[in-house]
Amino acid sequence: MADSEHEHGLHAVAISDHVEEVSRRVARVWSLTAIVLFVVLGYTVGIPHGPDAEPWERIVQLVTLGILAVGALLARRFEGLGGAILLVGSAGLWGLSALQHQPAVSLLPAVLFLVPAVAFLIAWQRTKSAASLLVLLGVVALILAGGGFYANSLYQHGYGAAHPESQLPQLSESPVVWIWSGSITSSRATVVARLAETSHAYLTVTDPRGTVTEVEGIPDQDVWRFALDGLAPDTRFEYHVTADGVAIPERGGMFSTFPIGPTSFTVAAASCARLGSNGLVYETIAAQDPDVFLSTGDLFYADYVRPADHFTHAYESSLTQPAQAHLFSSVPIAYVWDDHDYGRNNSDSTSPTRQLALEAYMRNVPHYSLEVADAIYQSFTIGRVQFLLLDDRSHRDPSSQEDGPDKSLLGDVQLLWLQDRLLDDRYALTVIVNQVPWVSDPVEGADHWGGYTYERGVIADFIASNATPSILMVSGDAHMVAIDDGTNTDYSTEGGASFPLLQAAALDRPGSIKGGPYSEGAVAGGGQFGLIEVTDTGGSTIEVYLAGLDWSGTTRVEYTFTVEAP
Repeated sequence: MADSEHEHGLHAVAISDHVEEVSRRVARVWSLTAIVLFVVLGYTVGIPHGPDAEPWERIVQLVTLGILAVGALLARRFEGLGGAILLVGSAGLWGLSALQHQPAVSLLPAVLFLVPAVAFLIAWQRTKSAASLLVLLGVVALILAGGGFYANSLYQHGYGAAHPESQLPQLSESPVVWIWSGSITSSRATVVARLAETSHAYLTVTDPRGTVTEVEGIPDQDVWRFALDGLAPDTRFEYHVTADGVAIPERGGMFSTFPIGPTSFTVAAASCARLGSNGLVYETIAAQDPDVFLSTGDLFYADYVRPADHFTHAYESSLTQPAQAHLFSSVPIAYVWDDHDYGRNNSDSTSPTRQLALEAYMRNVPHYSLEVADAIYQSFTIGRVQFLLLDDRSHRDPSSQEDGPDKSLLGDVQLLWLQDRLLDDRYALTVIVNQVPWVSDPVEGADHWGGYTYERGVIADFIASNATPSILMVSGDAHMVAIDDGTNTDYSTEGGASFPLLQAAALDRPGSIKGGPYSEGAVAGGGQFGLIEVTDTGGSTIEVYLAGLDWSGTTRVEYTFTVEAP
């Protein structure tokens, strides 16, 4: 008896045969069930991936699942080895789940394999000493700590700040949850605001002379739209909301109507920000005092927002951030979506969120008049410059379709609209706002014009064969600022369709280079934006200055060109 007690005392934990057998059976059934469940979810829901869906993510996810399967099979005979493999695999799964979920949430899928891993190790350790168990516990702690660090690193890379955060104070509680303006012309403007628990609201607009105009709001759920007309041109207006009889001046804003005739102006342009970004770059853009902020898409990354009012929550998460609220209360917006504020990465006309995105856009955005009911391409003019904002997503053919005459990024109706507007010779310059990179080699299935080379050639040949106004293209999507002087933008059959190009991104996403080459260079990074300064004194030429800047106001790339006025 004494020998038996002595022998038993060397063991780490005294468990009965029954407990050991139950742990073993539970671990076997649990681990195999978890693998089957993950395989089914992978086919039906999809494999978790980051907001940019890098190719390596799917491969690493599948390899990790394979490692877990190997661990579960080995544990049927070698419990210690199999349990250790499951433990390491669960830590890896924790990290990979953070490609899509916050680290605390991403731990939950890992627990599905962590539980059988521990059960196998409990059964295995029955014959081991206390010292062995301490070593095992230390190894488990290190592996889990590594998994947590891995998860946090991946999440911060995909969803964390890409440059310094703004230090502006948080917005105070107010019936005005958020507010912004847009659809600016020489006589019109639109203000849209979300008002909490408001039954009646009007907008008070004041010009520099103190003249006050009141405009009744039209509600759509809790979002109110105020359409202003008959405004004086070239005038700066201040506005605030009165909700249920209470004026709320502290949450108002300002905008300036455009002049009539030739005029000099500044437009800031950028795209690609994480959901709920509060980056310093928004303050830097506002400090440039542009006449318009041109968002070329990915105003937020809303791929994985899952409530019923998917995009409404995304607008609120971004527009209530202090830095964004500061920018949008002082600078009107002209905005068209790209993939992440329309659907998932690289989404097209088949996106299941297509209608949701359109309804949310119509409700929340102060946009210009839309040309059709089921897309958001639109236009506006400032002086002798027209801006054509394309919709590169909602009528795009799936990337799996073979490139050729039947494959379109814009859709037939939008393409005809673009060609018609390019023939308007009243303007000295046409700015084509096109979300995805234009300069790129042919790549089958690519999420840029290199995957739609036939249609790109049609547009280029049209420009080359018609007396179109001078063109500037502004694009986003690629997380960089870049400029081309026209050296690399001509994709026409016989030549004659070159134009300058400005790539402006990323507001608050990790940097990357896409497409190219670009004659003036390309700089990857977060906290970046573009600037377009048009100098038009009414003469026979107009000067256009392009620049790519970062959050500190440092110019990273620049170029100046002139165009002949009509």
